[in-house]
Amino acid sequence: MISSSQLEEQMLTRLFESWRVFVSELQVQFEPATAIPLLEKYAIDGFDQFKSFGEHLIQNCEFRKSSELELGMNSPGILWDRLTILNCKLLFTGPDSIHHKPSLHKNLGNVSIELKSVMQALNHSHPARNILLAKEATDRQKTIDPLETSLWSLQMSNIAMWINQDLLYTVSADDVDPQRLRDYIHFFSKANRIRNSAIENIELFYTQQLQRK
Repeated sequence: MISSSQLEEQMLTRLFESWRVFVSELQVQFEPATAIPLLEKYAIDGFDQFKSFGEHLIQNCEFRKSSELELGMNSPGILWDRLTILNCKLLFTGPDSIHHKPSLHKNLGNVSIELKSVMQALNHSHPARNILLAKEATDRQKTIDPLETSLWSLQMSNIAMWINQDLLYTVSADDVDPQRLRDYIHFFSKANRIRNSAIENIELFYTQQLQRK
């Protein structure tokens, strides 16, 4: 058996390693409208291996128990969101990344230290009292997706949003073709809905596991 902390650390590492394959094959100076379909295809093709890995860990995990509830922004779903964003930061701006731009990325801080800090918070987190990202525009979850499915979707959606945001960082909005801006809004909106749903599923999963007697 493994602890929930060990599960969390191994799942994060596997997410990074899995998506590093996609990011390293993504063309330098990629065009978001071209990169997003490639990402969606990779999300489908690469999921089975991560799914099998996650299922095995979860089946052999003894989750910590918690009688407390998180009132702020350090609930499991929010912390996993931060971790997958930091994965994006490392994948796209790290010194070993083919997408590293020294002029833009040299003062972004030590991502490894940030990852360690957020992971420690996750290892000691409590279930959320309220699901913070539930909005009228987001359908409430009627069933809970498996954790490995939610984490994969969360990492995929944050990479999609990172790819789209690259448009804003590299060009002036005044110089962008209107259709390109419409594509940006469409892709970003779609990814954000997937992200919100994944975070909610993670919150519900942890509530079940950490409060189970």
